[in-house]
Amino acid sequence: MARISFSPGNLSDHLHEIIGYKAGLATSIEQMCDLLSGTSYADSILKSEIDGIAIRSEDYEDLYYQLLYKIGVTNTPRPPLFTQSLFFTNRLKEKGFDYIADIQSIYSKHYELGVEIAIKNGQSSIDPRPMIAEVMDKYDKSGAKDLLELIQMYDTHFQNSPHTSGRWEEWKDIIDLNDLFDKYQPVVSHGSFLDQRFLNFLSNNHAKLGDIHWRKFEELISECFSKSGYKVELGPGTNDDGVDIRVWKDTVQTHPEFIIQCKRYKTKIDKVTIKGLYTDVLDAQAQTGLLVTTSEFSPGARTTISARKYPIKEVNGDKVSEWLKALRTPGTGIIRV
Repeated sequence: MARISFSPGNLSDHLHEIIGYKAGLATSIEQMCDLLSGTSYADSILKSEIDGIAIRSEDYEDLYYQLLYKIGVTNTPRPPLFTQSLFFTNRLKEKGFDYIADIQSIYSKHYELGVEIAIKNGQSSIDPRPMIAEVMDKYDKSGAKDLLELIQMYDTHFQNSPHTSGRWEEWKDIIDLNDLFDKYQPVVSHGSFLDQRFLNFLSNNHAKLGDIHWRKFEELISECFSKSGYKVELGPGTNDDGVDIRVWKDTVQTHPEFIIQCKRYKTKIDKVTIKGLYTDVLDAQAQTGLLVTTSEFSPGARTTISARKYPIKEVNGDKVSEWLKALRTPGTGIIRV
């Protein structure tokens, strides 16, 4: 089997460079090894720093896609070719070889024509409608659905592959993953409060939520509401009277829809904290108080809310994880309280 050889230190340098390009994130050797913990690749990277490494091509691909997933670029650590193989195997059983061959032939023919037209017109993408129309004419909606799935798989392979120049986003810069954890430094080149790349990373690393900088946690929650169309006011971070974030449904709303406290805690939220938030809700004349925590409410806190009918809602770590999944790139979703 073919092997790819790396001199001492070159494997980590290569991964650092290619992940920086694809994900727009700079990661250290220690971070890469931490993200790959549970696999044999963490030890391989460390050993390669001293001895170099000759790694099988299939292992290199697996290492790369594992890291691409952990850094937040993809939804799965499996290579796109794995998905394509499953697709062709299933369609071959269902519809036969001639169908698969014809679908690919139609795709290839129109892709080549589309590239010629795109170059001639100075466009950066091709128009898929002619190939879809031909498949629809021959195989109805079922064929068109298969073709669209095939197009998506080929595009995903191009965007994610370590051997292509494709990437989902043309990042304006490269940001340091350390900035999410070690210090407060505003990063908003791809977001209003928190950079989208941090959202992507956290969506695949929920366990890291409790480790991020406390101010980044406030920015994270602000970004979630901002991306869902709310007007958001992030407090100064200190001397904010217990209110971290104020949120309005629209710009003409006088009083906040939500006032939010963010608690990056490992212990459960107690009823004293709930009573304090209720006072802030009354003072701000807000509709609802949200307490967003990486932990959860204690039974006493939930009992207090229920018994006194406080307009307070719990947003725990599981709910924040749902928000992160909804707001991944490419595309955005709507967070639900």
